[in-house]
Amino acid sequence: MNLTDEEILDFVKKHMTFGKDFHGRLQIKEVNISILGNVRGHIGGDVFGGVEGNVRSNIFGDVFGDVKGNVLGDVVGTVCGNVFGNVGGNVYGDVVGTVKGDVQNDVEGSVKGNVIGNVGGDVEGDVYGNVVGDVEGDVEGSVKGNVYGE
Repeated sequence: MNLTDEEILDFVKKHMTFGKDFHGRLQIKEVNISILGNVRGHIGGDVFGGVEGNVRSNIFGDVFGDVKGNVLGDVVGTVCGNVFGNVGGNVYGDVVGTVKGDVQNDVEGSVKGNVIGNVGGDVEGDVYGNVVGDVEGDVEGSVKGNVYGE
């Protein structure tokens, strides 16, 4: 079934907001509907729904939900904000903010903030803040703050 131009225009008007940048190029300012395919550009605002695919660049804000996969397997950049949920896989890079949830497996980089949760595997880098939870594996780096778990 083919859509008419009028149906497409009505859909776009209802679910999207457009504007122009400083160079006069058209930009999408807001999308108010789920995207079932890929996004091949920069997202300058917040994502209020889940991301079921991979994020293949940096996240400069906070992650308020759970990461079901690996960080670096699914997020190939640096997480510069806080992770408030659980990471079910591994963290292969550095976390520049605070981890406020559990990491089920290994942290293979450094944590520049606090770890407020449990780590089920090893921490192979440094923790520059406090660890308020248990680390089931080894800490191969140093903890600059206090450890309030085992």
